[in-house]
Amino acid sequence: MDNRSNQLQQLFKEGSELLQAQNAAEALIRFKTALDIDSSKALLHLYTGAALHELMRYEEAVTSYRHALAIVPNMGEAHNNMGNSLMALGRFDEAAASFSRSSALLPSSPVPVTARATALLALGNVAEAEAECRRALLIDPAFAAAHWNLALSLLLQGRYQEGWQEYEWRWQKPDFTSPRRHSDVPLWDGSPLGGSTILLHAEQGFGDAIQFIRYSSMVAKRVGHVVVECHHELVQLIRSVEGVLDAVPFGSPLPPFCCQAPLLSLPLIFGTTLQTVPHSCPYVSIPTDYRRKWSALISAHSTATVRVGIAWAGKRYPDPLRSCLLADFAPLATAPDITFYSLQLGTGSEQADVPPPEMQLIDLTDQIQDFADTAALIEQLDLVISIDTAVAHLAGALGKPVYVLLPFAPDWRWLLERNDSPWYPTMQIFRQNQPGNWHEAITRVHAALDLFVGGQKNPLRQPQRINLRN
Repeated sequence: MDNRSNQLQQLFKEGSELLQAQNAAEALIRFKTALDIDSSKALLHLYTGAALHELMRYEEAVTSYRHALAIVPNMGEAHNNMGNSLMALGRFDEAAASFSRSSALLPSSPVPVTARATALLALGNVAEAEAECRRALLIDPAFAAAHWNLALSLLLQGRYQEGWQEYEWRWQKPDFTSPRRHSDVPLWDGSPLGGSTILLHAEQGFGDAIQFIRYSSMVAKRVGHVVVECHHELVQLIRSVEGVLDAVPFGSPLPPFCCQAPLLSLPLIFGTTLQTVPHSCPYVSIPTDYRRKWSALISAHSTATVRVGIAWAGKRYPDPLRSCLLADFAPLATAPDITFYSLQLGTGSEQADVPPPEMQLIDLTDQIQDFADTAALIEQLDLVISIDTAVAHLAGALGKPVYVLLPFAPDWRWLLERNDSPWYPTMQIFRQNQPGNWHEAITRVHAALDLFVGGQKNPLRQPQRINLRN
């Protein structure tokens, strides 16, 4: 073996190890150095694409995969990986086609079939996505990602009985967003345990915890004492929920408990269907000191206008499409007699510094320390308008009128087509009619907002109520 081959082999080995160790930047240097020596190796282009993808340089990753395929057109791994980068770019049709080619070339692998199901869900092809998940499970019945995607498609369709069962596979996914907790303690099966103590623990995002903490009163009736382990930002809010004896932040010492349950396993434990969703709201309340604080803050900005809270951006992961810009809300600024209040924290909050022309926007978010603060602010408002974020869940949990804007391919909890939610009776849903088009949805929000303001100014002319549907 000559020196050139030895050098290539060493660079590839080092790059692969660095990529495995999640040091994509250094890995990329090794792969590019190797490509400078010999650009005819498809495997080098494949691994370069993988490093670029990890660095979120998705367009460059696609280019690398195309280089690999120009050399070896039937490289199924390159088609699959290119599909992943196309997904990250929001090019779902192209991604689905890439996954199709990969699955044809790798017929014994459930990976590209399952990935195609993800692309189909993003395109709104729910039935076809379900079929692909079931096809992947014929290849490998224990493939957790296929079970997960199947759960999402079933829950989105309101097929809760099978959907909750499949949702339990989330713990088997290597890349699941939450660590499995307290697996050394028995999982509660729903049996009565009068006078005992159970630990309920939050998982995934803030909105998930807010949505499913509603089950705590039902758990308390069967068990006795409920302690909740959750994000520290939620502790004060969750302590206000009926049935909760105490809430403690992750990482803090826990009292003795005899059994445990993740919050999002409770629908399965209680056999929740569309007809039995526990939808009594409000189920969170405001601690007295928080209410006093925010009453004083809002009073300092008191006007005769209708108060509307707005949130326009969610976290980019796991759903980058679940956000818009504050500028997209500009049409709402023309609605008369409204003062808007920012509810936006973190990503996108800086946009509040330059609101759309004519929008009267008050930003008190520097006074927010936790979700009890946000809840106390929302309590002072007449209406909340939000992208699919924790703010939408919190407004619904408080029983506050809330308009929720959803992307074309919605999260599973919002079901399909309907403009209401069985989880939140005071919620009205506005869905994109095509991917990426917020303008049309916001136009419908504007019309609903006009009706709402009219109803607030004239109590005899109330906005139309949304009827819950099964």
